[in-house]
Amino acid sequence: MNPLSSIGTGELILVLVIALIFLGPERLPEIARSVSKIIRQFRDVLQGMSSEFGEELASVQEVTRDIQDGIHAVHEVRDFPKTLVSSAAEPLVEAVAPVKAVVKEAKEGVDATLAQAKKTIASPETPEAVPAPVAVQAEGVTPVEGKESTTGSKEEKEEKSSSSDEPETAMEDDQV
Repeated sequence: MNPLSSIGTGELILVLVIALIFLGPERLPEIARSVSKIIRQFRDVLQGMSSEFGEELASVQEVTRDIQDGIHAVHEVRDFPKTLVSSAAEPLVEAVAPVKAVVKEAKEGVDATLAQAKKTIASPETPEAVPAPVAVQAEGVTPVEGKESTTGSKEEKEEKSSSSDEPETAMEDDQV
């Protein structure tokens, strides 16, 4: 900003009147020429300096931009592992959710079975304590649905038929 631009017309006239009083009419034109010459030289020096420093200032600003770009690139490289892990983790979290649900259901089933087993061990006299019959299959023989196995003695078959009445009721109780 030019310091002379803030001086108004009235202030300029006042300065000229004071200069006329102190310097006199003979010396005033000569001093005015020398002051204007000094002001012109001062402006030329300022313009030269500003153009010279302007180039330097532009190069400093360019270097500053390059440094800021480098800092930005360093931040991107620093944040890359975080970005990579978070982008890879999202599908894994989505894939693990159904597995967690299955594991939770299995745990609940195991807990319920364990509670039933503890209950059965605690009171063996109840009909629930009678274990369900375990089917034993002979080697090389495949059972046919609705038919009894043809292997085994008559005694085993009679024993199976007599003992099969009780376990069926126990199995029916378990199913209810």
